[in-house]
Amino acid sequence: MKHAVGIIALLLSRHGASASVISRQDGSTGKSYHAPCTQDGYKQFLIRDWHGVTYSNTTEIFSFVLHANFSGYVSPCHGERSGDASSGWTACEVQDQFAGVSAYFDFASNDYVTVNHTYMCNRGEGETDPNNQLANVRATGDGRLTIGLIDTPEGHYTGTEGDNMTIAAYPEVAHRLPNPDCSAASQEAEWEVRDFHYSTFVAAGVPFGIGRTVGNVNYDLYNKANDYLINCQAVNDSIGLMPESPGLINPEARWPCPINYRDDLFPPEAYPTTMFKFDRSENKLTIEQEWVCSDDGHETTFSRVGTTVLPLKCEGIPFSDDRPVIVGVECDRVTTIVEAEPAL
Repeated sequence: MKHAVGIIALLLSRHGASASVISRQDGSTGKSYHAPCTQDGYKQFLIRDWHGVTYSNTTEIFSFVLHANFSGYVSPCHGERSGDASSGWTACEVQDQFAGVSAYFDFASNDYVTVNHTYMCNRGEGETDPNNQLANVRATGDGRLTIGLIDTPEGHYTGTEGDNMTIAAYPEVAHRLPNPDCSAASQEAEWEVRDFHYSTFVAAGVPFGIGRTVGNVNYDLYNKANDYLINCQAVNDSIGLMPESPGLINPEARWPCPINYRDDLFPPEAYPTTMFKFDRSENKLTIEQEWVCSDDGHETTFSRVGTTVLPLKCEGIPFSDDRPVIVGVECDRVTTIVEAEPAL
């Protein structure tokens, strides 16, 4: 089997995609294609030359060519499934780690093909940092094949030679690649806590029911060393506590960031491992984060922790002018810097 780099260079040249030169930190260069991060036009996956053979034991072996018109990606893909089971996530042939290019597919028993394609794009003139113009993007799509059974000398196979199908593709905005000087920057790392917001409110209960008091923390955490921005949240409710109670957010609970992965982070398995604690009685925020820097082909793991007391300005929200019972607490948003120290 040809190496992935050779395959992708051949396939891209055959389909008219241009190549750009990427400079590595060691001074060497590698050629790879990078589509623009934003582009007009209909984005689609093309399934070409589908061919499948189903044997007497219900095992189906199939192949096709996957083409993404928006990234220039082209690759042969092969898989198999048995009975009602799907093929599971299966990699297409072209996998280029340096170029950030890959594609996986899943062929289900209802003849649906799901595609998950990643590639690197060029942010172009819209990116203010010329050293960080490249970003990871993920595009997904699914569609149902029109299947017909035809007798052949090799048995029954699905579809016909040359069958094509288009699938609408949905690229997701992705995060910029990590800082190329990540290790050096991590030696004196710090976090920027952006728009830290603390609030509470009393949620009305159902008729004749007991209301709940909800506490909420929400902010963005930015680490310049690895150039990742992560959203952090903590939400908790209680029947017995009042809106002013500092115990609504357990000061000993370690909350993971992010709760839900957002489009500005990719891929999920590469996110920095991030946790935080918040003690409302002191407005003390504690941050823990572990991240990996890949510089000059070497990976270095950094584990850091930091603590700060936030200057929160909060007001109680009364039920009404006539009923001064506090039904919520609202605090002004705060942005601050937190020094990151080596974790013990």
